[in-house]
Amino acid sequence: MPLPPALAAKLAKRGILQQSDTNTSTAAKTATKSADARESEAKLAEETAAIKEKEEKLLEIKLKGYDGCPNKWNPYHSCTPFCNEKWGEGKSVPDPEYERRRQKMLMIYPLPDGWQDIYDPGTGRHYYWCLESDKVSWFPPGHPKSCPVVAAAKVRENISNQNDSQEKDTDVEMGCDNEVRDMEPSRKPQNFVKDLRDKQQEDRNKNKGKGRVKFNDLDPMDPASYSDIPRGTWSTGLTSGDEAKSGVDATASGPLFQMRPYPNPGAVLRANANVKE
Repeated sequence: MPLPPALAAKLAKRGILQQSDTNTSTAAKTATKSADARESEAKLAEETAAIKEKEEKLLEIKLKGYDGCPNKWNPYHSCTPFCNEKWGEGKSVPDPEYERRRQKMLMIYPLPDGWQDIYDPGTGRHYYWCLESDKVSWFPPGHPKSCPVVAAAKVRENISNQNDSQEKDTDVEMGCDNEVRDMEPSRKPQNFVKDLRDKQQEDRNKNKGKGRVKFNDLDPMDPASYSDIPRGTWSTGLTSGDEAKSGVDATASGPLFQMRPYPNPGAVLRANANVKE
């Protein structure tokens, strides 16, 4: 075990330890440190490469999905470890009856140049891939039902890129809003709550298609709102004390028969007496 540099220097100064031994000890210690540093750097580089490889694998699974998952053809489906646990490797060999019918279909609609058939273990079917346009189809290009479209992995990649760009734009907008909010003068909480309530009430009125109700608005069922009749009060139409309760409609106009039944003579005399008093 090499001596510490300070102890080796003291021993060499007293003549107990030769200078050559000190140099050898220092060189050995330096070599050991260099070897440890190289080993640490190699280990760090290995761990970084493993992490990068794992991230690339996860990104590939996110875009392409697990091989055995039958739902990876759906561009809005993102595979999770549950897919791998449930479906595993999928169907490694296609169904014989399906393969027989597929070969018969290829005899009628052969694949042109630039097309390739690929087996999907998730669905247990073959799909057809155009190498030039990078589009795929469940049927050969000559088949009447053939409809080449962009692969689901490409669509998922585009959706992921759009979501990332939208998140960045949202972060920028939120940062700008925070800066503007910081520059605004402070307001009292009471005023803020009152303004918020007024704003909510205005929004509710707008949604209902009407403005704020005024205290002097007429009821739409009130005759004064659609005719020349003056606006009445709470006592309008009520029987007064000096009128006889005979059931006569005193508001009717026109011929006298509209005011029937006629009042009781005794009730009329009593009402007149009350008026004179």
